[in-house]
Amino acid sequence: MSVSERVAAEHGEKLGESVGYKFRLEGMKGRDTPLLFCTTGVLLRRLLVDRTLNVVTHVVVDEIHERGMNEDFLLIVLKELLPRRPDLRLILMSATLNAELFSSYFDGAPTMHIPGFTYPVRAHFLEDILEMTGYWLNRYNQIDDYGQEKTWKMQKQALAFWKRKSQIVSAVEDVLEVADFHRYSLRTRESLSCWFPDSLGFNLIEHVLSHIVKNERPGAVLVFMTGWDDINSLKDKLQTHPLLGDPSRVLLLACHGSMASTEQRLIFENLEGAVRKIVLATNISETSITINDVVFLVDCGKAKETSYDALNNTPCLLPSWISKAAARQRRGRAGRVQPGSKCCLVSEEPGRRTSTLLFLALNFPSHLFFQQSFSCHGFIQALLPTADIVILICYFPGR
Repeated sequence: MSVSERVAAEHGEKLGESVGYKFRLEGMKGRDTPLLFCTTGVLLRRLLVDRTLNVVTHVVVDEIHERGMNEDFLLIVLKELLPRRPDLRLILMSATLNAELFSSYFDGAPTMHIPGFTYPVRAHFLEDILEMTGYWLNRYNQIDDYGQEKTWKMQKQALAFWKRKSQIVSAVEDVLEVADFHRYSLRTRESLSCWFPDSLGFNLIEHVLSHIVKNERPGAVLVFMTGWDDINSLKDKLQTHPLLGDPSRVLLLACHGSMASTEQRLIFENLEGAVRKIVLATNISETSITINDVVFLVDCGKAKETSYDALNNTPCLLPSWISKAAARQRRGRAGRVQPGSKCCLVSEEPGRRTSTLLFLALNFPSHLFFQQSFSCHGFIQALLPTADIVILICYFPGR
């Protein structure tokens, strides 16, 4: 919607005349609006009733690198449509596009690279943040469940966290033990030894934001969280902070895909005076929207992705580490109008030793996964009842 508003303003007209938008149950367009901004789902529903897109001359698909079921299915439909509509022009766009892949998919379609400019963004990793701010990590200040909990309950929860460490956590600790952190103080090294990677670290985020507001130059702050629940919990926590909860100093905003359009407009407004804007967002801010006045970025390094619960035989959303490509994409959010700074709440060293980390975390799937998979394939008739199933097991040396 913000893009359509920007284009309408550049045309010198109101939204809904020659420029409109449509998503979910909300939209604004005239009877003869020639330019419509819409989501992938809206276009797919349009194709259900208008298989050839008769009145459409150009289709522009932006952020095409975001590979999903709807996006890939849309490309299949459009590829089959092009021979029947030779006059239709299809334009695929992305800032991080694998051009060769999409060009070959559309039979050698021509590609064009438009160079852009972004200001440099300096990255600070967890060890740098701890050294710079003097924050002390321990077993009890990495609890993410914010609320009026008693001290003994929080201590019990912390102990439970440390008792059920996963293999990934153990691998991270092994990497940190052999890492070269001699240039950091003893306090920082001791804090790193207590770092719990499965925690988002609400207290650490609060401390980093407080440091930015007190000591850094003016500019908006964008905080990447994993989901709406975490955003609400962190926002409630920050509102009780004497500095971050002061409306004369800080404006706290949330950014999520299910937000109303009126709330989204506040995110893009530039603030004047001494008030600093802090936006708590999911990965929707990674590519879908651009907040021009963002100078500082706080990245937890995680995002919720669809996973599979074999026990309950249901899909679920679970926090997982983002890729290096996603981290670079997030980093670019802070260098739009001036040089920026990114605070990564993860250590740099484990990322350098990804191959070792992945090998240590490699785990053979449980029998339950196979059982549920066979049942699912049989239900959708992908396997016949009389089909023979051959399971190939690869043995790795040294395991």
